[in-house]
Amino acid sequence: MVPRFIKISGLFALLALGLTARSEAAEICNETSFIAEVAAGWAVEGGVAIEGWTRVRPGECETIAEEVDLTQEQPIFFYAKSSLAYLGGVREWRGTVPLCVDEADFEVVANTRCAALGLASRDFFVREGEDRERTVLAEPSDYGRRSGTAGIQRLLQSAGFPVNGVDGYEGSSTRRAISRFLETAGIGRDPSDAALIDALEARALERNASSGLILCNEADGDISAAVGYRTASIWQSRGWWRIHAGECARLIGNRLEAAGGDDAPAYVYAERVSSSGRRAMTGGDTAFCLAPARFVAEERTDCAERGYSTARFRRVPAPQDGGVRVTVEENDFEGG
Repeated sequence: MVPRFIKISGLFALLALGLTARSEAAEICNETSFIAEVAAGWAVEGGVAIEGWTRVRPGECETIAEEVDLTQEQPIFFYAKSSLAYLGGVREWRGTVPLCVDEADFEVVANTRCAALGLASRDFFVREGEDRERTVLAEPSDYGRRSGTAGIQRLLQSAGFPVNGVDGYEGSSTRRAISRFLETAGIGRDPSDAALIDALEARALERNASSGLILCNEADGDISAAVGYRTASIWQSRGWWRIHAGECARLIGNRLEAAGGDDAPAYVYAERVSSSGRRAMTGGDTAFCLAPARFVAEERTDCAERGYSTARFRRVPAPQDGGVRVTVEENDFEGG
């Protein structure tokens, strides 16, 4: 049950509850540092009406599920994901109720037989009673009213204009980065926060389209992925990214360069996840350290002595223009 504390791919987030006077329509508010794309569903005759995607900038609220009469006891189901503009894969705000979604904007009445309709399945969380009136997406950092500035900071980083950190405080580092971006993009001074966020997202999407390491999942269901690579002179492994079937995630955001000697520029490992357990990827030849939960492990040796397990990662091909795309299929896993 995940109505208040939501575990999401790549990070842990909180679903904060906002209680206000009774309103005419449900509202979704974004107090994270990510642009959120939200789908909503509610019961109707013949199934569940589901619609998406409602785009919500950091620090903003949007009306959603307007067809739901809040005077009636009708629950609303929500699923949210971050924009593709960010490095490190898509973040999710999800629950335990499987409903159908499409990649592009959609409206559909469906049950749980998503594949038969050519749709994907995502796990929605549910809001009932007065909780339906205002739902707040949040992060552990709890930016609150600082989420708009935090969102600009995170997009500056993704667009290639570094700041000292994502903290929601507009210091000199953030102001300088904004000025550099506006000059580079040819945008006039003092745009609105909304216009700045939109311009930064467009730049980040263009910049990050092919750089780094992108892993695509063409297996029959979800996978959890990990990556091994060198940072300065230290080998490091990091995981996990949850990647749904038919989707991709960027595991390394920086440009990849061809490695010297016998080393590959990076290494990947994945496990096929299902209700019956996890099945390991086959064909790897280079050992890295792993942990069952989200982890970062330095060096590739003495894993057991340091409390890690070991798995064999696959080499990725030589990068082209600073990036490489790797695809895994069902037969890449044990028993596939």
